[in-house]
Amino acid sequence: MDDPIKRSTADTASQGPLAGIRVVDSSSYMTGPLAATMLADLGATVVKVEPPGGDGFRAFGHKVAGFSALWSNINRGKRSIVLDLKSATDLGTMKALLATADVLVENWRPHVAGSLGLGQEVLEALNPRLVRLSITGFGDSGPLSRAPAYDSLIQGHTGMVHLLSAAGAPDVAPYWVVDKVVAAFGSQSILAALYAREHTGKGSHVSLPMLDVMAYFNFPDMFQHRTFTEDETPWRPAFNPVVRTSDGYVVVAPVNGGQISRTLKALERPDIKAQMLAIHDHGEMVDCLYAHLNEIMSAQPTAHWLALLEPFDVPIAPVRTLDEHLADAQVKHNRIYRELPSPAGPMRVPRFPARFDRRQLDPAGAPPLVDADGARIRAELAAHDTETESHR
Repeated sequence: MDDPIKRSTADTASQGPLAGIRVVDSSSYMTGPLAATMLADLGATVVKVEPPGGDGFRAFGHKVAGFSALWSNINRGKRSIVLDLKSATDLGTMKALLATADVLVENWRPHVAGSLGLGQEVLEALNPRLVRLSITGFGDSGPLSRAPAYDSLIQGHTGMVHLLSAAGAPDVAPYWVVDKVVAAFGSQSILAALYAREHTGKGSHVSLPMLDVMAYFNFPDMFQHRTFTEDETPWRPAFNPVVRTSDGYVVVAPVNGGQISRTLKALERPDIKAQMLAIHDHGEMVDCLYAHLNEIMSAQPTAHWLALLEPFDVPIAPVRTLDEHLADAQVKHNRIYRELPSPAGPMRVPRFPARFDRRQLDPAGAPPLVDADGARIRAELAAHDTETESHR
């Protein structure tokens, strides 16, 4: 008998540590879908539930042959079924999926689940072992609970935009750092809930506000000046370790006395150390070092400084382009990227970064076409119902 939401036999990731775990992903945008894709890369079976016409996020971002690369990257390795959850029939299909699932991932606004007839009490009664991840912007109560929440808005709320001020003008972090961090915390929270289920036999509702995630994530370094409640020291911007060369830039990051000494020895400028030691303020000391590094290193090309400083074990890296990163020898050695067939042609995909007993996991698979598995999933559910009836 086929499992109601069985993953494709072509998916080599099915031998991952989450093999046998069944996930229903009804989320959109990046947070929930990427969390579910992380589970797929770890071996879970994931069904993507899309609204009529398909997930609207399929239209976002850069496209190749009509396919969004962004959507494809965060929805790999899933099966797709289209369900109109406002239809009684399709809502019944959704409930049938959830009745046999281990995990539900959703990022509806707090009031939506109840309005669809999928509130927590309903889900718990339907499947007491189900782990339900609800990603929200600000939580399910409070003054902002119904407010829209996007990556850039959460950056604004959590102080990130303020800290990224350049020349007095606030700016957002490039790309969607908040959404990706929330996705990682989402998958981590699901794994914790599944572990707890092994002891209790019961699923749980995991509520994950984006605001709370980024407060937790940002606090260790960004809030050093507010860690101790009586500390009101003015915030000081972090130093910029990017240093000019004659043909580009390098990142130089000597973070302790020994590394600084070796850096200055390689540059044959021990006099700079004496200047730094005469400065009592740590921030001003760092500024002094980087002012000298920018002046000295702007005289020679990047390759010169890499060759000179690396033998001294100085922390230094070139500022690579994206294409240079893809071609990097260490990246190739680690086999970070794999190539998979997809509806838009060959697709480059990063594998899950962790190794398990030295074994790398292959990426879960290509992104699905809209409703690509709908008919088969419905047939599997019908067969499952028939078998269940026959055992009563």
